[in-house]
Amino acid sequence: MDEALRDAAHAPLPLTEWDAVKRGRLPAPAKGRVCYLKTSCTFEEVFQHTDTPPMQLTGRPVSEVVYSRSDYDGYRWWTTWHNVPGKKPAPELVKEIDEFQNALFKLPAFKTLDTMRRFCRYAQATSEATEFNLYSETDHLYIWIRMITRSRDYNVYVHYYDKAAVGGK
Repeated sequence: MDEALRDAAHAPLPLTEWDAVKRGRLPAPAKGRVCYLKTSCTFEEVFQHTDTPPMQLTGRPVSEVVYSRSDYDGYRWWTTWHNVPGKKPAPELVKEIDEFQNALFKLPAFKTLDTMRRFCRYAQATSEATEFNLYSETDHLYIWIRMITRSRDYNVYVHYYDKAAVGGK
């Protein structure tokens, strides 16, 4: 099915059908587990339990394990990682985070900032014309992807939330 028709039907393209998987640039997922990039958040309970760190104005979900922020310099993506003070992710979470992050940036949609801008047509719009959201999950994590299409800004934030900390699956 054409991607536009899939989008209209709210039927995301399975990871096994992604061009990057078919061409061998990404490993096929293990049997039984397929990640989807979704345009609606299915884990709103994550945002109900927050903690406001010192020197910050807004609260952060207590289930947040780590987040990354990436910017595109015209040639490649640069990523910095930020963990929650006092929280060290368990090895199985680190493995899932690495696998998801690596797979995300190998997608054709994230080849350049321009390809990401075009891809944002299929993402959830926000009140800002240059900001978009996607959501996903793995066995142990809920994931929020915030995409910002402005140049000279951080362009992708990926937040990872521990399902166990919010009573998830």
